Amino acid sequence: MNKTKGAGRVFIDTSGFKALVDPDDEFHAQAVRIWGDLAGKGIALVTSNYILDECYTLIRVRCGVGVVKEFRELLANSGEEIKVMRISLPDELMAWRWFENDRSRLSFTDCVSFALMERLGLTKFFGFDEHFERAGFGKIKSLRKG
Repeated sequence: MNKTKGAGRVFIDTSGFKALVDPDDEFHAQAVRIWGDLAGKGIALVTSNYILDECYTLIRVRCGVGVVKEFRELLANSGEEIKVMRISLPDELMAWRWFENDRSRLSFTDCVSFALMERLGLTKFFGFDEHFERAGFGKIKSLRKG
């Protein structure tokens, strides 16, 4: 695998998006800081249609449909900052490997995310779900020094 394939790109999980748009989320301040850090460094975010599906439902349940509409606007206005990847059949097949061998009962969406990240050579994620770290991906905490 080409180690530079995912350079300059970070996967964003449902928990990252949710924390970003929900001021009541325990990780909101951290998410806003990381969002600004990534934008300031010109790092593109990658997500999937599975993650967006999960986000729309979670944000509607926790924050209301108005916040979902604001979230959709954020995505629509993101330009090249957020790349939404469609999950392919090979991604789903690879996800089954994660899903069947998992001992901590990962969601299938997490498994698909891991498969997509592997395919794209992504090693870092923006989110607050410890499953990504347990799967071997590095969590973006902050890009600020000091």
